Parts: sequence; C-alpha cells; structure tokens
Amino acid sequence: MPDKNDNHSRGMLLPNIDDISQASFRDPAGYVYRDNGVWKRIVTAYGAEDYRQLRASGLYSRLIDEGLLVPHEEETAADASQGVVVLKPEQIRYISYPYEWCFGQLRDAALLTLQIQEIAMQHGMSLKDATAFNVQFRGARPVFIDTLSFEKNDGGPWVAYDQFCRHFLGPLLLMSEVSPGFNQFWKASLDGFPLALTSSLLPKKTLLRPGVQLHIHLHARLQKKYAVGTGSSGSNVKTPSMSPDRKAALVGSLKGLVSRTKLGRFETEWRHYYGQKAAHYSSVAEESKRKAVQIALDRVNPRILYDLGGNIGEYSRLATARGIYTICFDIDSLCVHDNYERARRENDTHMLPLMSDLTNPSPALGFALEERGSLIGRGRADMALALALIHHLRITGNAPFQRIAAFLSQMTEFLLIEYVPKEDLMVQTLLRNRRDTFLDYTLEGFLSAFQTYFDIIETLPVSDTNRTLYLYRRRV
Repeated sequence: MPDKNDNHSRGMLLPNIDDISQASFRDPAGYVYRDNGVWKRIVTAYGAEDYRQLRASGLYSRLIDEGLLVPHEEETAADASQGVVVLKPEQIRYISYPYEWCFGQLRDAALLTLQIQEIAMQHGMSLKDATAFNVQFRGARPVFIDTLSFEKNDGGPWVAYDQFCRHFLGPLLLMSEVSPGFNQFWKASLDGFPLALTSSLLPKKTLLRPGVQLHIHLHARLQKKYAVGTGSSGSNVKTPSMSPDRKAALVGSLKGLVSRTKLGRFETEWRHYYGQKAAHYSSVAEESKRKAVQIALDRVNPRILYDLGGNIGEYSRLATARGIYTICFDIDSLCVHDNYERARRENDTHMLPLMSDLTNPSPALGFALEERGSLIGRGRADMALALALIHHLRITGNAPFQRIAAFLSQMTEFLLIEYVPKEDLMVQTLLRNRRDTFLDYTLEGFLSAFQTYFDIIETLPVSDTNRTLYLYRRRV
C-alpha cells in the first residue's frame, strides 16, 4: 500500500500536498487532499469520463443553481497526461457525521439524496452510491459534497438502493418508531444499519405500512434468500433486479415514504428546560446571563463558536445573530431536533445543531481509525460556551475538574464557563439520590483546576443567583 504522501505512486505529480484525506481512499474515481490548508479533490483517469459527462450534461450546473451540490473551481493537475482534474470545492465550515444528526437532519439528508437522484436521471446520470456521509450541512441546510458519486445511467436498477435503505430509511424508521437517539448505533456500524436488524427491531405495526413492508421487511427477507456471504452490513448480498423502467418509480416510492415518516411522540427531561426554568432562574438572572454572554462575544469576536450543552440554542442565537458560525452540541436528541427545526424555519445559515455526549464524545472511527475524525480531531473553536454544564460533567459524569479543564482546553481558544456552586438548586437536585463524595466541588477547587490550562480574562457574576461566568483564554 503506497504511503499517503507518495504522489508518484498514484501516477501524478501534485505540488504542496500536506495531507490526503483517509475518508476518501475507497473511490478509484478520485480522492480528497489538503493543499496548503485548502481541501481539494483529484479526479483520476478512472473517474474522468463520468466527471466530463456530469459537466456536459448540464447536471452539475443545475445542482449548483439549486444549491444541492457544493460548487467548485477547476485547476489543472501537474501531470496532465493522466487526464486528471483538480477540483477546489467550497470549504465546509464543520464536518459532521450521521451519528451526530437529529431525526430532522437525517430526514432532510435523505430527501436531498433522492432529489439529486431524480434530477440526475433527467440528465442521463445516476448516483452510484447513497451513503449518508456524502451529505454535510451549511448551517441548517444539507448539501451534497461528493462530486464523483455520479455515473452514466445505464438503464438498469439503482445500484445505490440497498445502501440508501441502510444509511437513511432504516435509521429514520428506528428513530421515528423506537428512539430518536437510535442513530448512535452508527458508531458501531459505519456502513449503515443492517436491514435484517432494522426489520427485527421495528414494531410489528410497521408490517401494515406498504412502503416499510416493501423497502425494509421484504427487502431484508430477499437479502437473506439471495445472500452470497455473511457480511453483517448487508453489502455482500444480491438484491433481485427490477426492470429498468422502474428506477424512477422506486425513487418516487422512497421519497414518499421518507416524507411521510415523522418523529414519534417522545419526550425527554431536557426538551422543555427553558419553559420550566422559572423554578431556579429568574428573569433578572436570565437577562444578566444574556448580557454576560454578549460581553464575552464582544471581547472575543469569534469566527466559530461551540455551544457545549446548548439545549435548544437560546444562547447560540446570540452568536448566530452576529454572523458567528455556531455548532450547538447537546446530548438530548429532541433538543437538537427542535433547535434544527427552528433554524431551518428561520433559514439560519450560521446554526449547526449536533448531538454530542461530552462524557463520551464522538471518537475517531473507521479503517485505521482515520476515516471519521473525533470531536477534538476535527478542529478547535475560537470560542466555546459552557453554560450550566460544569455540574453535569462533574457530578453526573464523575469527571474531575482537572480533567474537564484539560478536555475543554483541547476544544477552544477562549472559554466562557458558568460556575454553579454546590448550594445551587440544580446541583442539589443532582445530589439528591446519591452520596456527596465531590469534596473538590468548591470555587477554589474549580479555579485551581482551570488555571492550569486557562487565564481569566473577565469575571461576570449572574445577578440574582450565586452563579458566576468566567471568560478564559487558553494558555499556550
């Protein structure tokens, strides 16, 4: 296997390459690399014909005009004899993965994929794969990022059908019918949800839904019948072909089923936190806290902000209103869903809600642990908010202040964190049914731990409470 920086072994000469993405090694049509900090894509000789048809057919222009595909500029590769093109695409602000998306995000990503397939067929082309990892988000809007996923439509069955069901339809149905957090299973199965497993986990009532019966239950049985291997992902099976003229009908059927699939009536502890907070947070305290956040934003003026444990994004919106690109993380899938739906309604291009359990954040995954980056490995924010979070990490998560401070220092340059003292009602609630062994949970213990990694810039007390916000800057 060639070294990732050995460009001669790939039959081309490319200047200034400092990193080749380990997420794109499977596609012989091309790969992604970073050139002086800018991500680019190589089109190899293997993928050149399909790429030329993408441009000549008018499909590329239409997808760009409708905002469905990331646009790119073309550059000439050094070794033009190989027929190679270099693409410089629009740079995605933050890379996210399906196991970090809420139901609404996965549904919209699925509908985007089907819409693109419909348009591609109108231009004589088709998607050769339908992985959810080909979709990213620009704020609250999905966009397709794999320019090399298109091939000439040969009139046969849709080769990406099985993958679409594993990557989109199955997870959506499980999130809808069983649990909105079911997408976490993706961390254990990066090639999607095996259809046999999905079929077995769905309620029996779904057998009465014709679309689910056809695309999941019957599909799973046919996979078993025609299996040629024992791969758990379902990728080693033959799905019986359908007549060529049924491809458009198949996509239409999937589109209708995905559109009709709604999030079930689930409730969680934190979904209505802001509506219930009057018991421990007065309007005076709320206004004081909002002003403190605005003061910190004025001081730092970040380009990218993380809101850690941001719930439905109330404080995140103080940043997005200023044009600051904000990733609002929360452990509660319904909070993330509600945040996303609001951002989508308001066309907030600066808000990206994502699911994350900070006591168990997204790890590096995939082949050689390099295909999917960890939460920390995907970059550092200019600034992070950690509001009403420290007591959950320390008491619920049992993480010592020292380790919390070290972890947060890897994520951000500036940190606005809310210290919630032990006598606070919310901390007492967490301690109600457990023994208090948190002897270091004092202001002195908190400040001592964080001063190892950060310097205090400003102290901002929250009026009408015993809480305080500290604006920190990471030590070099």
